[in-house]
Amino acid sequence: MKKSTIMLALGGVMSAAVVGAHLYANQQAELAVQQQIAQFAEQSELLIEHQGSSYNLFTNTVKVQSLVIKEATEQQTLLNIGEFSLQGYEADKISEFTEVKLTNVTLSPVLAAELEQQAGTLAGTSYALTSSLRYNPDNGDSQFKSSVDAAGVAGLKFDFDLGNSTELMTTSMEMQQQGGALTLEQELQMQSKLISAIQTLQPQKLTFAIAGQSKLDALVTELLANKGLTKEQFQQMLAMQLMQVPVSEQVKQGISDFAKGLNGLEVNVSVDEAMDFNTFSQQVQLLAADPEGLEKFLNLQVTGS
Repeated sequence: MKKSTIMLALGGVMSAAVVGAHLYANQQAELAVQQQIAQFAEQSELLIEHQGSSYNLFTNTVKVQSLVIKEATEQQTLLNIGEFSLQGYEADKISEFTEVKLTNVTLSPVLAAELEQQAGTLAGTSYALTSSLRYNPDNGDSQFKSSVDAAGVAGLKFDFDLGNSTELMTTSMEMQQQGGALTLEQELQMQSKLISAIQTLQPQKLTFAIAGQSKLDALVTELLANKGLTKEQFQQMLAMQLMQVPVSEQVKQGISDFAKGLNGLEVNVSVDEAMDFNTFSQQVQLLAADPEGLEKFLNLQVTGS
């Protein structure tokens, strides 16, 4: 047999194997999704309906399409979710990267009508939510990232970098593997281990950001009107309050610029020395009466436009 023929045959076998693996994986993913939905329904007063699911072997991503979240007793729809995706999840080991995404999330007419009274701009839009965790087992560092985007209104971002997170990851994996089969004593022990693991975390950097979009101005105007204020009145009140706050001019200017422009706001905090949460909290308390020293300790940076 010619080498070219052998290569073509081998390619065909490999392709068939990949397709077969995908089909099997998709079947397994659907079974897992059904099990998780059933378990969720047992533990809550909500029901989840969906139209299908799929699994990508290469990216280790499960996707669930067209979810409907309902109140269990009256079967009233609360939320519609275009797609839910989970990437990088590992059942038997600590994943170095895990990400959850919800896209095209919309409120039911009932919830939208309730929100309409307070913030009509938010009631009629769709949302996208993303949350991820990246873990480096070599040095124990972790990066938590989360974001919420209200289409046409604004995007919110919250990132938190932590050191010494190996104990937390190990404890979380242990809790995941044990599932719900725990006695009260075992549950208390796991909670104690989890608290201990959290206390040993080392805060490194925190970022909070708002990215204004075209309808953010309308939303702010709407919220202020509910309080009986105009934008001009609010800006005057803010300026007076900032004059009394003992922070740097850089911080005041960043907040003031965002209040005027509503284009973007970013707040950054970082810690130069490695320290656990207990030590960090103690240092913050010691500097509570020294705003300038506290701002320097936190490396606080605020920019706005």
